[in-house]
Amino acid sequence: MKDIAVMYHYVRNRDGWNGIHPLEPEKFKTQIEILSKYFEIVGPDDLDKKGSKPKCVLTFDDATKDQSTIAFDILKRKGLPAYFTVMSGPYVKGKIPVFHLVHTVLSTYSEEEIWTEINKEFDLKDIDKLSSTVYHYEVDLLRRYIKYTLNYVLSENQSLEFLENRVISNFGSKKNFIEQFYISNEEFIKMKEAGMTIGVHCVDHRPYSGNALHFYKNEIEPCANFIKENIGIDPKWYTPAFGGGEQYKTMIEKLEPILKDHGYKGGFLTISGLNNGLSKFWLKRFDCINLPPLSNLILTD
Repeated sequence: MKDIAVMYHYVRNRDGWNGIHPLEPEKFKTQIEILSKYFEIVGPDDLDKKGSKPKCVLTFDDATKDQSTIAFDILKRKGLPAYFTVMSGPYVKGKIPVFHLVHTVLSTYSEEEIWTEINKEFDLKDIDKLSSTVYHYEVDLLRRYIKYTLNYVLSENQSLEFLENRVISNFGSKKNFIEQFYISNEEFIKMKEAGMTIGVHCVDHRPYSGNALHFYKNEIEPCANFIKENIGIDPKWYTPAFGGGEQYKTMIEKLEPILKDHGYKGGFLTISGLNNGLSKFWLKRFDCINLPPLSNLILTD
């Protein structure tokens, strides 16, 4: 019997947040109830635990507030464990990743407003052809253009300046945005005390850079130190931002020995597939939005 891991990001109702594709709380409840029928829900440390059912780890990326106020609350009431990751950059540097600002601005302004303002400030070309391959799942063309432009065409500084000017004003300050958008240290401590596993996600949510030691020193180690100092955990699990990005295959090979040398037990990828306990360092995950029929997974040898 094979094990699985399921990947979650936002668990919340839209409530005007039109820039994201969340899993609604009721659907989350239903999904974990169904998962519990086929699998034993465990923390990653218990993947090798013996039992009559295969194991399932519920994993959460990006440390958004809804994971604490909604997903964790549901899990706690059901007595189920899960694995949550920390992104330290917003609290340490006051830096918000571009993609979270994009989600927020798309939830605050109309696509027409944003696209008009982008074109006033920047000279754009070939957005239609390029965006259609990256954001093909977005039905609205303007939304597709906006996401592609802010995430791929403009420099990080250009996108940050454009987005922060429009997003932060609605929250009063960047500090207010961070406190309202991300899980606090106090909330992580409560989650830890309730039996949740806390691991490293990143500092600035960057894809793997190609230099394993440099990447570890800049995106992993500082986050781990933040967790030790503020949450009281020496983290042993890692989930790379963007699943490692375009260089994920190199990351899998080059980063593993460094992580093992620093006591890490494993890492979670964004590649779909089954796992066999802790037989491998890198574990595959199914996206919660595209979870295949569980009966089929159980029968897979």
